[in-house]
Amino acid sequence: MIRASRVQGDQAAPDGERYGAMGATLDLARAMQLELAYQVTNDGRATVRVRGELDIATADQAYAYLRDVVDNNQDGPVTMNLSELTFCDAAGLGVLARLARHARRTGRSLKLTAARPALLRIMRITGMDEAFPEVRNPALTMIAWPRQATVSPG
Repeated sequence: MIRASRVQGDQAAPDGERYGAMGATLDLARAMQLELAYQVTNDGRATVRVRGELDIATADQAYAYLRDVVDNNQDGPVTMNLSELTFCDAAGLGVLARLARHARRTGRSLKLTAARPALLRIMRITGMDEAFPEVRNPALTMIAWPRQATVSPG
């Protein structure tokens, strides 16, 4: 199931207003839940919180929702907070790539924050870090990767 919502300022916008709640629901027996919520500050900055799994079961609906966020936020940049993204498969990476391309074509600013080390690694391997240069931030490359055990001859 996908749950999506929009919050402006500190309160949810009531239905029927220009920035009313945006939502999508997908019920698939085996689909894990993805929750998308965004908030716009008074200075026009939008932050999208991504929680759960961005995968083949949720990719199409997630892209449609995120594209609407980018299109409707003309006053400032859009930042996607990925700290609660627990899984992202190739379809999920495709959503991020398509969204980056759409934002670039429409002159919008889209950035990622708080991506987990596994996602950062896949983005570097696949070249997606070119679409999101902020993931190449030196502070992010300082993340300690798990050490592999070494065997001493003995």
